[in-house]
Amino acid sequence: MIATVYVPQQSPMEVSTDGLRMPDASTGFALVPDEVSRLLDCTPGLVDVLASGPDYVAYSIFDYEGDVNPAAMAALAEVSGMKFDSDDEDAALQGPVLLVRRN
Repeated sequence: MIATVYVPQQSPMEVSTDGLRMPDASTGFALVPDEVSRLLDCTPGLVDVLASGPDYVAYSIFDYEGDVNPAAMAALAEVSGMKFDSDDEDAALQGPVLLVRRN
């Protein structure tokens, strides 16, 4: 696995995958390990599973209002096929995003 934290206006940073996991193969359900809130620098109750698939899971901070995160939008679009629009507040990612994906 590879885990990368994307923070607006900073370079993406690869982080340790210790304590992280991929979505359950049989159900597709993505858990939120405690390590995610530490990496996103928020309380565990604010972590949101932004998107997930068999080979990735992306976490963000629920209802975060702040700087748009173009690097996270590009990375998540690449693994998920989702489309983002940085000019549309409802279609742009804001704040820190953690993307965990298979090698």
